Amino acid sequence: MSPKIGCLCLVLAFSFAAFGCSRDCKPGEDLDCWIGALKKPEQVSKALDNIKQINDPKAAPALIELFSASAEEPEIRERLAEMFRKWKVKEAAKPMIDALDFTVGPSKDGKKAKRINRANQKIASALASLGDPAAIQALTRLLKSTKEPDVQRAAIRALGKLRAKEVVDDLIRMTEDATILPVIRLNAIYALGEIGDPKAVPNLIMGLYREKAYYFAQARLALVKIGEPAVDLLVKTMNGENPDAKKLTEGNVEILAGALEANAALVLGDIGSPLAVEPLLKMIDKVAKWEEETNRILVQTRLFAALGNIGDPRGIKAIMGYLDKEPDEKYWDVRLICATALNTISDRSVIGDIWKLLDKGGHPRARAPLVELIGNLATDEALPKLKDLQAKEKDVTLQPVIADAIKKVEAYGRCQQNAGCWQGLLDGKEAALRERAIYEIGRIGDAGSVDGLLKYIGDESENVRFALMFAFDKLKSKKVVGPLEQLVEKEKGSARFNVANFNYQLVNARLHRTATR
Repeated sequence: MSPKIGCLCLVLAFSFAAFGCSRDCKPGEDLDCWIGALKKPEQVSKALDNIKQINDPKAAPALIELFSASAEEPEIRERLAEMFRKWKVKEAAKPMIDALDFTVGPSKDGKKAKRINRANQKIASALASLGDPAAIQALTRLLKSTKEPDVQRAAIRALGKLRAKEVVDDLIRMTEDATILPVIRLNAIYALGEIGDPKAVPNLIMGLYREKAYYFAQARLALVKIGEPAVDLLVKTMNGENPDAKKLTEGNVEILAGALEANAALVLGDIGSPLAVEPLLKMIDKVAKWEEETNRILVQTRLFAALGNIGDPRGIKAIMGYLDKEPDEKYWDVRLICATALNTISDRSVIGDIWKLLDKGGHPRARAPLVELIGNLATDEALPKLKDLQAKEKDVTLQPVIADAIKKVEAYGRCQQNAGCWQGLLDGKEAALRERAIYEIGRIGDAGSVDGLLKYIGDESENVRFALMFAFDKLKSKKVVGPLEQLVEKEKGSARFNVANFNYQLVNARLHRTATR
């Protein structure tokens, strides 16, 4: 090396050292380099972007150190809290608890208040994810001190996730306070369900009816999570023996007559307790005598759906009695509910009576649910009659329903009680066969099938999704909860799967307390 070149190298080396220069970190990789860049204020934002993209929790200790040093930079803390939440960095719990600001005013006070509130919101959500009960006291203080709705919401949901029984009374008061924003009251109802304290049952039942049933869906989910302790008061409510609910609904022009009975009945079915069967059957007898047809049909529909969700054979007689008496052309949609209920009760002895109803003829829309029921429940003994029906049936809308039923019943002939055989039908192109296979796996109770079934929770067929709900209820596996929550979040706002995905939430609400595996 020449003296001049050597001298030049020394000068360049001195220059890099003097000005703090270093090699450039590679975008989206070279984690150690980006961790080092956190020490340089001008590179922190870019370093965080890349560390988030690399997605390696190895960076957590350096991020915790940065979090503690960023008291004057709420934007940094906001971004870090989100990463701690995603990675579930338990060591970050205490620094985040210490970082909560209980003195900040509403965001309208200025940019600084807005930034601090956003940091408080993200920290509360992260603490919920970490599940550290040490955060309960601080989150309770945050809930009581903040004036910012988004922070209130995050604190409420976090306290719910942490099962903070200490705040149950406060949450109940919030749900009853008409001056509080409806979205905050909704989240208080959600948290009461997560906590699961039976003390909240009377309040949650009122939520089924308040303000045009605005809170109905969330109160319904919360009651299902609480489960058996809610059954007695729900039965009394259905029977008109809950004075508060009766007073709220009677004479209220915004609440349909029959809603008192219908809403309570539906939730009893969602909970799935056999204790509700006899009260539901008695209500069916009572409602059958109502003169107002619209109200009668509304309540009957929910009563039959409830019996199906419970899956108790005692419901069969009442459902078949309805199918045998009511004119099918007018009430074909109720027939669909009845057929669905019989399928989930899963007593194959009903098939003979279903054939008698089909032999009477009637409107294709009313017959289609009965054919679908045969396809999903019957054994291969039904095959000759199905093929005979196929040969005689001229209606173009009913023909494909019969064809699917034949395929399903033929599949039963091949697989019968062999769960492995049914699993082999899941990957096929035909949704109808996948639907039948899932129902049978649920009836067999094959716990080893859960992982295979989870592959289809996002199936394009709504019928397949409802079959999965049935199977998951039967298999009672904790494995189901996380994937269903993720799918519902991913498809939030989907009009196509709105009903199915709400029912996925109901399944999760039941598994919340009943999962055994």
